[in-house]
Amino acid sequence: GWYRMTLRELPALPTSPDATDRLSANIARVYWSLYEPGGSMTVKPMWPWTVAWTVTRIIVSKPSRMDVPPGWTLADAVARHWRPEDSHRTRWRERLTVGIWLTRHWTAEELLAFEARRRQLGHGLRDLPEAARHYLGKEASDLTLAEAALLVTMNDAPRSRKHPECFIDRLQPIRDGRLRRMLMAGSLTPEEEA
Repeated sequence: GWYRMTLRELPALPTSPDATDRLSANIARVYWSLYEPGGSMTVKPMWPWTVAWTVTRIIVSKPSRMDVPPGWTLADAVARHWRPEDSHRTRWRERLTVGIWLTRHWTAEELLAFEARRRQLGHGLRDLPEAARHYLGKEASDLTLAEAALLVTMNDAPRSRKHPECFIDRLQPIRDGRLRRMLMAGSLTPEEEA
Protein backbone atom coordinates (compact mmCIF):
# COMPACT_ATOMS: atom_id res chain seq x y z
CA GLY A 1 0.00 0.00 0.00
CA TRP A 2 2.74 2.51 0.90
CA TYR A 3 4.43 1.88 -2.46
CA ARG A 4 1.32 2.73 -4.49
CA MET A 5 0.46 5.66 -2.25
CA THR A 6 3.96 7.14 -2.56
CA LEU A 7 3.93 6.65 -6.35
CA ARG A 8 0.70 8.66 -6.53
CA GLU A 9 2.19 11.42 -4.33
CA LEU A 10 5.23 11.91 -6.57
CA PRO A 11 4.85 14.85 -8.96
CA ALA A 12 6.75 12.93 -11.67
CA LEU A 13 8.92 9.88 -12.25
CA PRO A 14 12.40 9.87 -13.79
CA THR A 15 12.53 9.87 -17.57
CA SER A 16 14.72 7.28 -19.20
CA PRO A 17 17.93 8.55 -20.86
CA ASP A 18 18.03 8.59 -24.64
CA ALA A 19 19.84 5.84 -26.50
CA THR A 20 22.49 8.43 -27.45
CA ASP A 21 23.26 8.96 -23.74
CA ARG A 22 24.21 5.32 -23.18
CA LEU A 23 27.76 4.60 -22.07
CA SER A 24 30.29 2.74 -24.18
CA ALA A 25 30.76 -0.94 -23.33
CA ASN A 26 34.10 -0.48 -21.54
CA ILE A 27 32.91 2.39 -19.35
CA ALA A 28 29.63 0.61 -18.61
CA ARG A 29 31.41 -2.57 -17.46
CA VAL A 30 33.79 -0.69 -15.19
CA TYR A 31 31.11 1.67 -13.89
CA TRP A 32 28.82 -1.29 -13.15
CA SER A 33 31.60 -2.75 -10.98
CA LEU A 34 31.29 0.26 -8.66
CA TYR A 35 27.79 -0.83 -7.74
CA GLU A 36 27.72 -4.57 -8.31
CA PRO A 37 30.50 -6.97 -7.31
CA GLY A 38 30.22 -9.13 -10.41
CA GLY A 39 28.00 -10.87 -12.82
CA SER A 40 26.28 -9.62 -15.89
CA MET A 41 24.75 -6.17 -16.19
CA THR A 42 21.17 -7.11 -15.39
CA VAL A 43 18.71 -5.53 -13.00
CA LYS A 44 16.46 -7.85 -11.05
CA PRO A 45 13.02 -6.28 -10.56
CA MET A 46 12.27 -5.42 -6.95
CA TRP A 47 8.83 -5.52 -5.37
CA PRO A 48 7.68 -3.88 -2.15
CA TRP A 49 7.47 -7.28 -0.43
CA THR A 50 11.08 -8.02 -1.50
CA VAL A 51 12.17 -4.96 0.47
CA ALA A 52 10.05 -6.00 3.47
CA TRP A 53 11.51 -9.54 3.34
CA THR A 54 15.10 -8.23 3.08
CA VAL A 55 14.65 -5.85 6.03
CA THR A 56 12.96 -8.56 8.13
CA ARG A 57 15.76 -11.02 7.34
CA ILE A 58 18.37 -8.44 8.40
CA ILE A 59 16.61 -7.73 11.69
CA VAL A 60 16.01 -11.40 12.55
CA SER A 61 19.20 -13.13 11.39
CA LYS A 62 21.73 -10.24 11.37
CA PRO A 63 23.76 -11.56 8.41
CA SER A 64 27.42 -10.62 8.12
CA ARG A 65 26.75 -9.01 4.74
CA MET A 66 23.58 -7.87 3.11
CA ASP A 67 22.59 -9.64 -0.09
CA VAL A 68 20.63 -7.34 -2.35
CA PRO A 69 19.25 -8.20 -5.78
CA PRO A 70 21.45 -7.27 -8.77
CA GLY A 71 21.00 -3.67 -9.80
CA TRP A 72 19.44 -2.48 -6.54
CA THR A 73 22.51 -0.51 -5.39
CA LEU A 74 22.63 1.35 -8.70
CA ALA A 75 18.86 1.96 -8.75
CA ASP A 76 19.10 3.34 -5.21
CA ALA A 77 21.93 5.68 -6.26
CA VAL A 78 19.85 6.95 -9.20
CA ALA A 79 16.85 7.44 -6.89
CA ARG A 80 19.08 9.39 -4.49
CA HIS A 81 20.32 11.73 -7.23
CA TRP A 82 17.00 12.16 -9.00
CA ARG A 83 14.70 14.90 -7.82
CA PRO A 84 11.51 16.16 -9.41
CA GLU A 85 11.75 19.77 -10.53
CA ASP A 86 9.57 21.14 -7.74
CA SER A 87 11.02 19.22 -4.79
CA HIS A 88 14.03 20.21 -2.73
CA ARG A 89 15.02 16.88 -1.26
CA THR A 90 13.91 13.31 -1.59
CA ARG A 91 12.53 11.64 1.53
CA TRP A 92 13.60 8.06 2.31
CA ARG A 93 10.14 6.70 1.44
CA GLU A 94 10.21 8.44 -1.96
CA ARG A 95 13.76 7.26 -2.57
CA LEU A 96 12.81 3.66 -1.77
CA THR A 97 9.71 3.87 -3.97
CA VAL A 98 11.58 5.38 -6.92
CA GLY A 99 14.34 2.76 -6.51
CA ILE A 100 11.80 -0.08 -6.65
CA TRP A 101 10.09 1.53 -9.66
CA LEU A 102 13.43 1.92 -11.47
CA THR A 103 14.31 -1.77 -11.07
CA ARG A 104 11.00 -2.64 -12.71
CA HIS A 105 11.12 -0.15 -15.59
CA TRP A 106 14.75 0.67 -16.50
CA THR A 107 17.58 -1.47 -17.83
CA ALA A 108 21.10 -1.52 -16.41
CA GLU A 109 22.29 0.59 -19.35
CA GLU A 110 19.68 3.28 -18.63
CA LEU A 111 20.57 3.37 -14.93
CA LEU A 112 24.28 3.64 -15.73
CA ALA A 113 23.72 6.42 -18.29
CA PHE A 114 21.59 8.43 -15.85
CA GLU A 115 24.06 8.07 -12.98
CA ALA A 116 27.15 8.73 -15.13
CA ARG A 117 25.74 12.10 -16.20
CA ARG A 118 25.39 13.34 -12.63
CA ARG A 119 28.75 12.67 -11.00
CA GLN A 120 31.39 15.22 -10.03
CA LEU A 121 34.58 14.72 -12.02
CA GLY A 122 36.58 17.83 -11.19
CA HIS A 123 36.81 21.14 -13.06
CA GLY A 124 33.02 21.39 -13.00
CA LEU A 125 32.60 18.31 -15.20
CA ARG A 126 29.50 16.24 -14.41
CA ASP A 127 29.52 13.78 -17.28
CA LEU A 128 31.79 10.76 -17.92
CA PRO A 129 31.92 11.20 -21.73
CA GLU A 130 32.77 14.89 -21.28
CA ALA A 131 35.47 13.96 -18.75
CA ALA A 132 36.93 11.43 -21.24
CA ARG A 133 37.42 14.25 -23.75
CA HIS A 134 38.80 16.63 -21.12
CA TYR A 135 41.23 14.33 -19.27
CA LEU A 136 42.14 11.71 -21.86
CA GLY A 137 41.54 13.54 -25.15
CA LYS A 138 39.34 10.72 -26.47
CA GLU A 139 35.72 10.01 -27.11
CA ALA A 140 34.19 7.73 -24.48
CA SER A 141 33.50 5.04 -27.08
CA ASP A 142 37.26 4.84 -27.87
CA LEU A 143 38.48 4.25 -24.31
CA THR A 144 40.33 1.08 -23.41
CA LEU A 145 39.33 -0.81 -20.26
CA ALA A 146 42.33 0.69 -18.40
CA GLU A 147 41.35 4.23 -19.42
CA ALA A 148 37.71 3.60 -18.52
CA ALA A 149 38.78 2.24 -15.12
CA LEU A 150 40.98 5.30 -14.54
CA LEU A 151 38.10 7.63 -15.40
CA VAL A 152 35.70 5.78 -13.10
CA THR A 153 38.34 5.79 -10.35
CA MET A 154 38.61 9.59 -10.68
CA ASN A 155 34.89 9.70 -10.07
CA ASP A 156 35.03 7.35 -7.09
CA ALA A 157 38.01 8.80 -5.18
CA PRO A 158 36.66 11.68 -3.05
CA ARG A 159 40.02 13.35 -2.33
CA SER A 160 40.88 13.67 -6.00
CA ARG A 161 37.53 14.81 -7.41
CA LYS A 162 38.40 18.50 -7.57
CA HIS A 163 41.69 18.11 -9.50
CA PRO A 164 42.15 14.42 -10.39
CA GLU A 165 45.16 15.08 -12.63
CA CYS A 166 47.15 16.05 -9.48
CA PHE A 167 46.56 12.61 -7.93
CA ILE A 168 47.31 10.35 -10.91
CA ASP A 169 50.03 8.47 -9.00
CA ARG A 170 47.48 7.60 -6.29
CA LEU A 171 44.69 6.81 -8.72
CA GLN A 172 46.58 4.25 -10.83
CA PRO A 173 46.98 1.66 -8.02
CA ILE A 174 43.28 2.09 -7.18
CA ARG A 175 42.44 1.56 -10.85
CA ASP A 176 44.59 -1.59 -10.94
CA GLY A 177 42.84 -2.89 -7.82
CA ARG A 178 39.45 -2.29 -9.42
CA LEU A 179 40.51 -4.25 -12.51
CA ARG A 180 41.78 -7.11 -10.29
CA ARG A 181 38.45 -7.21 -8.42
CA MET A 182 36.61 -7.30 -11.73
CA LEU A 183 38.82 -10.22 -12.80
CA MET A 184 38.14 -12.10 -9.55
CA ALA A 185 34.40 -11.46 -9.92
CA GLY A 186 34.45 -12.86 -13.45
CA SER A 187 33.70 -9.55 -15.15
CA LEU A 188 37.04 -9.55 -17.00
CA THR A 189 39.14 -12.19 -18.66
CA PRO A 190 42.84 -12.45 -17.68
CA GLU A 191 43.78 -11.05 -21.12
CA GLU A 192 41.56 -8.00 -20.63
CA GLU A 193 42.96 -7.41 -17.15
CA ALA A 194 46.53 -7.64 -18.44
